Amino acid sequence: MPIVIYDYSKCTGVAECAESCPVDILEGSANGRWCKPVDDEVENNEVLQKYYDEVDQNDSSDLILRFEMPSCIECRTCEAVCPESAIEIES
Repeated sequence: MPIVIYDYSKCTGVAECAESCPVDILEGSANGRWCKPVDDEVENNEVLQKYYDEVDQNDSSDLILRFEMPSCIECRTCEAVCPESAIEIES
């Protein structure tokens, strides 16, 4: 299963990853500070909850989160467009 890895120490919330995703499984956070996966597309909900508990409402974070995302087609467009290299796809 594809793993979408966000390094929140690098993420600036520009959301180019989300805008470029051909299957629309990424988005900017509601507060505009972070990029994140679309909630319904994440298989490992405990990691999604960790995002909400430890990243979402904070101004900074050093977490690296690994989201299991079966809808990811592994095109790596998100990796290519992220200006901070804050996202990585792992097979």
